[in-house]
Amino acid sequence: VYYYDLSGKKWIKIGGIVSDSTITVEVNYLGQFTVMASGAITVNLTDISGHWAEDSIRQLVNRGAVSGYPDGTFKPDNNITRAEFAVVLLKAYDITPYAGKVFADTKEHWAKEAISAAAQYGIVSGYDDNTFQPDEYINREQMAVMIVNAAKLIPGESEINFTDSDNISGWAKAAVATAVEKK
Repeated sequence: VYYYDLSGKKWIKIGGIVSDSTITVEVNYLGQFTVMASGAITVNLTDISGHWAEDSIRQLVNRGAVSGYPDGTFKPDNNITRAEFAVVLLKAYDITPYAGKVFADTKEHWAKEAISAAAQYGIVSGYDDNTFQPDEYINREQMAVMIVNAAKLIPGESEINFTDSDNISGWAKAAVATAVEKK
């Protein structure tokens, strides 16, 4: 349990006793209180053991950016949509979704506030026809651009040495080079 210190403008941990789904703490003053989880989040994902991305998936789980499916799986080899990836990035960078820019095809979408915030922060820009295509699968070029934008990295002009480098779209080359350079 934490209380908000108005003079210091920060949350102060006051502790508490956890028992099943109850937290008990005794205080003798009025104020703003909240419960926050601290430390690593334990999520038992049954299908990531030995996967090449296991460590990265666990890091994203601990950041609260991903959680897996209700059946305890993560499905690490499944495709991800543009909307899902925008949500993951906002969670990974602690950006709060809110209503703002709305694309023609996101007005009624489940991730409209996340997409709106991502657009407001320059993480995504959508397409020329004012669409975002939220349910389309995202490709690696789009991911690189979104990651570089979310991390606020300055795109560089590094050489890209992949066997298929000639297939990288012009609009994504600088972001891909920067993502590779920054690992």
